[in-house]
Amino acid sequence: MSFTISKLAQLTGFSPLLLRAWERRHGILQPERLDSGHRRYTPQDLAVLQSVRVLLDEGHKIGDIARQGREQLALRDSARSSALASDAPPVVPPSDDYLDGRHPDIAWSILEALPLAVIVTDKRGLVRWINRGVAVLCGYDLAELHGLSPGRILQGPGSDQRAAAELRTAIVSRRPGSVKIVNYHKSGEPYLAQVDVAPLGFGIHHVGFVGTARRLE
Repeated sequence: MSFTISKLAQLTGFSPLLLRAWERRHGILQPERLDSGHRRYTPQDLAVLQSVRVLLDEGHKIGDIARQGREQLALRDSARSSALASDAPPVVPPSDDYLDGRHPDIAWSILEALPLAVIVTDKRGLVRWINRGVAVLCGYDLAELHGLSPGRILQGPGSDQRAAAELRTAIVSRRPGSVKIVNYHKSGEPYLAQVDVAPLGFGIHHVGFVGTARRLE
């Protein structure tokens, strides 16, 4: 059994861009090379990423996780899967109707298509996912922002500290926030942006935040 990077991304919730960055920087993925030159990822790669997901959710940094090594990460997932097997719910295949609200990929596809920057963070406000609009607006890719606070990277000397504090308060209070603030492109160019943040949750469970930004002329 083997997986394309798109399938691996679907199964783990990590974007292909982030998976390639981890493969290059940390070596936690070791895909097989076909004669055509295409990569195919193995069940061990999947097991490694499932352990990475659990450890990231516990607050560990990707560099520290990677230092455990592929074998140890795969064994962790095997042990966890065995412990959960008796309580695992039945797997329900996704519907072929991509727009019925149940398909796991449709939300990410919608976010990718939006003509503005979208950043998804965990409960601590640290970046977990971005859409293509972030690179257009800010110049950063996911590998550069993952695990960091967006404000620390995007704000600078010309940023209104009151607006920045309002965003921080919204995150701490788990409520929506909306400000106009000067942010900075990766190149150092300042720009005025409309930034909106809102908490994310499933039922009563708070899981993180989504933030959007667009340049104001």
